[in-house]
Amino acid sequence: MPNFDYMFKILIIGNSSVGKTSFLFRYADDSFTPAFVSTVGIDFKVKTIYRNDKRIKLQIW
Repeated sequence: MPNFDYMFKILIIGNSSVGKTSFLFRYADDSFTPAFVSTVGIDFKVKTIYRNDKRIKLQIW
């Protein structure tokens, strides 16, 4: 049995150097680094949130 009630996979798409990785790290880890190097490949984070007594797992790509 999974340890969550719902799971959502979220894909962030956009032009180069617009802040996708910064947004991902800020939301998932609550951290910000002003000097990110362009990402080659894919960043992936998992965050679990709780809403209305439900555990929701977010996979953010």
